[in-house]
Amino acid sequence: MVMTATQFPAAPIAVSPAAGLAGFLCEVTAQPVAFKDCLNCAQHGAPGCPFHPAIISDIINGIRDPEYANQLAKQSGAEVGFSVTEIIGCPRQFALKKRFPYYEKVSSMYRMNFGSGVHAALSKYMPELGYRESTLTWKFQMGGKHILLTGTPDLFEYRDDGWHITDYKVTVNPPFGRKVPVCAKCGADLRKIEEDRFTCPTCGGSFGPRSQYFSRVYRPPQARSSHIMQVNLYALLIEKNAAYLKVSHPVRDAQIVYLGPKGPIRCEAALNREAAIAFLQVRLKSLLANDLPPILDEVDELWRCDYCPVRAECEQAHGRPVGKASPADEE
Repeated sequence: MVMTATQFPAAPIAVSPAAGLAGFLCEVTAQPVAFKDCLNCAQHGAPGCPFHPAIISDIINGIRDPEYANQLAKQSGAEVGFSVTEIIGCPRQFALKKRFPYYEKVSSMYRMNFGSGVHAALSKYMPELGYRESTLTWKFQMGGKHILLTGTPDLFEYRDDGWHITDYKVTVNPPFGRKVPVCAKCGADLRKIEEDRFTCPTCGGSFGPRSQYFSRVYRPPQARSSHIMQVNLYALLIEKNAAYLKVSHPVRDAQIVYLGPKGPIRCEAALNREAAIAFLQVRLKSLLANDLPPILDEVDELWRCDYCPVRAECEQAHGRPVGKASPADEE
């Protein structure tokens, strides 16, 4: 069965000479506006807009150069550079931002700047042997190209058994623990098949919440998959920078601290070197390709589409909606 959705006429992508971040989307009119015009409006009262000119100015001055990784690559003798943030992000969005001018909402960039401020405050903590906000690089060859990977872990510290990574995430929607239905016989997660009816993928059958086979267990908060891969790539960078760090010991563990409105939530992140290498190779192949990368299809990453500034261009090229609104096929 095919779920229907609004169809978009697929169109070839024309590269704009003015590609890249071109300004803001006005919080009042939702229309594109140049940075200087937004600031000028804020300085003259900005009717209906909550943003003070000092905030607008800080956001504009804090915009990171999109060519930062490439500049580091050039300095190191590599042909192209990517940051860890670019690697874990959506490859399709990365490519479209290089082809089209796009605009960000002030409120979205305000949240990012607020997070940067919190990071700056937390970076004042310095363990006896550790590094905070230190940029690490690794130059390697793939597909005939010399590539530079760069990343800046929030904190990594050395203890007796090795390196320990901590990465902070400022968010209004941190992960949370929850009770999940499981099979009382084998412990597998149950799959809901209809209202108050579940099935076990291992044992089979169909039963309700009052059945002797139905149970619930508490699952603690889990770090998001892209954040787990982020610290895994940081672990690779620490490994490759053993000479610079003067401590050639393994990375023992990593944690992600979500800084939510009700307090911090700490989530352990499993480290898997082989998985990180494989992920890096797949993403680089996609980012280096001449063709537009495919749309996101990882369920726990589809939230990115809701905040994507080039979603309209993505959907036009795809010919139909993307993200959670994307039509799905059922056998």
